Amino acid sequence: MKQRKKYRKMFHYFLILLFPLVVVGQWGTPPPVVTDQQCQEEYDKILGCIRTPLFTKFDDIPLRDLNKTQELVNEITHVLDCSGFLNCNSSRILQSVFFNQRWISDHFHATLPECLTREAEWSLFNQCGALEDDFNCNRFNKSNLKCHTTELKKQPNCTWEHVKPYVRYYWAARSTCVMAHQWELEMDRHHIKVKRIGDLFNPLAFD
Repeated sequence: MKQRKKYRKMFHYFLILLFPLVVVGQWGTPPPVVTDQQCQEEYDKILGCIRTPLFTKFDDIPLRDLNKTQELVNEITHVLDCSGFLNCNSSRILQSVFFNQRWISDHFHATLPECLTREAEWSLFNQCGALEDDFNCNRFNKSNLKCHTTELKKQPNCTWEHVKPYVRYYWAARSTCVMAHQWELEMDRHHIKVKRIGDLFNPLAFD
């Protein structure tokens, strides 16, 4: 009996020691503590990876010009590879925005270009509202999506087969909106000085 109690006590101690290891193993190590200066340096590093003024068009994705689209997608890939792993939430969110915009571009040109013409896009936006990123992410909802998909099926080059790709496109646009809003909050929290991408190519911008 005493031996059984001894083993039971040892088992309880084992569970107490094991629990923190399980938590760390399941959730990973806590994120490192970062400073405002480090976040500014990471932001500057991302901008330093940009090589072409065309990058200023990443907000306008999907572009209609296939050559410019491919050039922009290649540049986004370069910026993501060049900036690498970063520690600040502001940096990671910005990288996620770039990644999401690249996915939207690839997805659009693979599934929707014949259906979602400029005319069809204007029709959807006039009836249901535009998808431009103005930080009003609440406009992305199931009711609004139903309006978009209903109007989409009325377009001359669209069929029910385009609905599912459009739904993915719609929610990806919402993700960009949400991440952009979170990025703004993180930039303010770390007092990061924002620079316009276009100024990187203007030699007089930082005189």
